[in-house]
Amino acid sequence: MIFLLPLLACSSPAPDCPECPDHKETESSAPQGSAQMSPWEAELLAEPLAEIRQGIQPFNEESIGVCTGVQKCEAYLGAEPGLLGEGDHMVFAELRVPSYGENWKANFELHCETSRPDGSSTPYDYDRSYEVRNSGPNRGYRLSPMMRIKSPHSSGPRSCTYSLTPIRPDGEAGEAWTGSYQTP
Repeated sequence: MIFLLPLLACSSPAPDCPECPDHKETESSAPQGSAQMSPWEAELLAEPLAEIRQGIQPFNEESIGVCTGVQKCEAYLGAEPGLLGEGDHMVFAELRVPSYGENWKANFELHCETSRPDGSSTPYDYDRSYEVRNSGPNRGYRLSPMMRIKSPHSSGPRSCTYSLTPIRPDGEAGEAWTGSYQTP
């Protein structure tokens, strides 16, 4: 019976029991779904987290722009090549997409003004959203062609601007890559 006395004393809700922790306080102070990471976990997750935060990126310095060719980039002309020579060209991109997460996207927008002989111009707008995914370490995800370009343009001289905007799976848009070109 002497052994049971301390147990009975602590089972009462009395606040002056120094040997008994407050049961409610103990329950509420316990971490539930704590975001605290150990150093090992932080080190393990550092690279994937950096890749996700960086988002969609050009695969290399010649990955977004205008090329000669119809389906394949035969010669990279740059993001803003100016007046295009005669022949077939295209706007293309090769993107490095994070390995983590699904539903990464890239939105392409094109705006052109075609000059008429009477001095007026006719607008042309085109936009398309692409779902993109990781293609591994040796090659980017190719959007080719996003727009075919015939130079000279059959309707007359044309001046165009384009943009490609990376979109994270949560819908947040990154900074757009832009460019322009003209056809005779």
